Amino acid sequence: MVVRRAFLCLVVLLAIATATAVAQESLGDLVAQGGYDWLIGKWVATTDEGDQLTYEQKWALDRHVILVDFKMRNFQSAGMIIFVPSREEVIQVGADNQGGTWKGTWRDEYGSAVHAMEHTRADGQVQKAEIVHTRVDAETMKAAMYGLSGDGYRVSEPWHTLTYKRQKAGSAGSASAGQDSGGASQGSLGDMLSQYGYEWILGQWQGTDDQGRTAQVTYGLTLDKHAGLVSVQMGPFAYRGLVMFVPAREEVIQIGADNMGGYWKGTWSEDYEGLVNRHERMQVDGSTEKMEHVYVKIDGGTIKIKQYAVEAGGSRASTPRAELTVSRAAGGATPK
Repeated sequence: MVVRRAFLCLVVLLAIATATAVAQESLGDLVAQGGYDWLIGKWVATTDEGDQLTYEQKWALDRHVILVDFKMRNFQSAGMIIFVPSREEVIQVGADNQGGTWKGTWRDEYGSAVHAMEHTRADGQVQKAEIVHTRVDAETMKAAMYGLSGDGYRVSEPWHTLTYKRQKAGSAGSASAGQDSGGASQGSLGDMLSQYGYEWILGQWQGTDDQGRTAQVTYGLTLDKHAGLVSVQMGPFAYRGLVMFVPAREEVIQIGADNMGGYWKGTWSEDYEGLVNRHERMQVDGSTEKMEHVYVKIDGGTIKIKQYAVEAGGSRASTPRAELTVSRAAGGATPK
């Protein structure tokens, strides 16, 4: 997908499936079993140079997802921690307001929570590191960042160590609160939306499917318009997602999770019918389903969403298996 054709539509993920949630191990279960509930909350640290860092983790989707925000000076990042049951893996994905994208994993290490991360800058340069989070007491934790050697092992001495103090809720700003903290820079997702006339997708939308279920979908921009936040609610089904542009690959991607243990990943493009989100949902047992959602603007207040199956050879089915028309909700907030 050529970068200037990779239009961002800050997603509507329709939950067409009607499966009910079954008993399963969620991210919340893992955190509780490992004794890491203390990580949840808002934390503030001060560097030796006097810069203040704000770091927050908070639950979403019935404790199936942790939303992560970080802020230091003019730098902000937002991400999601997701448990992928079939891989027995806890992953984290994210983006920042400088055009960077982040991915990594979490693991337990002798009572400390280790976040192994990989940061890809807008220019394609990659940096890997590990942060070891250690509880000091109920109000204090230490976070030591380590570089990795050429063979991928953690070096013996940390680059730096920070001491975080727990803050009361609402005492500091959140990196993903609101739509953005400034104008979009050249090449950002927000810039692409504006340039190609797709800002109409932003906001809150609502519709009713042929089974009488109400779907509520919200999309907004965050991180100086470098990333998109998505939330979906349809009956008992709920979804949260993050949309990111990866300049080095000239690709718009989306990662998300739902409250039934599903893990979602996909890409965005455009074709003759409209904006296309091809995505794959991995269920708790590891089975997957691929589909495409096509978004067609009817007018300034109405969108039609068509869901197509993706066939075994990778082609989209010739006719949609479901359609939904949604209208703009008055006074709808952007997702947070």
